[in-house]
Amino acid sequence: MPEWFGGSALSPNSHIPLDNQWRLQWQRIIRWDRRVQAVREEIRHREPTEYDIDIVIVFLQNCYHLRDWLQACRPDLGGKVDTLFDKHLEMKACRDVCNGFKHKHLNRPSLDPAFNLYREFDHFEAEANPSSNSVFLRIAFADGQDVRKFDRFDFSEKCFGIWRDFLAKELPQVNFADGSRELPTN
Repeated sequence: MPEWFGGSALSPNSHIPLDNQWRLQWQRIIRWDRRVQAVREEIRHREPTEYDIDIVIVFLQNCYHLRDWLQACRPDLGGKVDTLFDKHLEMKACRDVCNGFKHKHLNRPSLDPAFNLYREFDHFEAEANPSSNSVFLRIAFADGQDVRKFDRFDFSEKCFGIWRDFLAKELPQVNFADGSRELPTN
């Protein structure tokens, strides 16, 4: 196997210290989040497409994979990352979406092996605002005897916010004081 100058795409050890490489995945999440927000804005006036749904799914996959990146790059945070997932229903659900679309069948779900992505038509919205989209993208998870329903865009934003808050708390170099959704690059 050749030794690549500068490392490889997954191990850029020569120019990014290992404990900072998780930032590559975080920046990827930010880029996908921007795509999700753009789709959210676009579908206010048109019905969502399969492409739009894919954007949300890929965001959630990247969102979940930050867990692996943090555990590989910052093993000191492993227990705290596990606690984050244990504590938040949304992160368990994010894992199920990610693994569900990867494997088709969930043998060991965190929450719900039969979660549901669905479209909901709001007749009242259609009558009140005929020029706006009245089809909403939803996601639902069984939570014990209860069913938890989310707008898919709100769900994605919640997952993003949970990670953002975790990173801001656990990594002192993370600063969102300027209102930015991004981490500093230095």
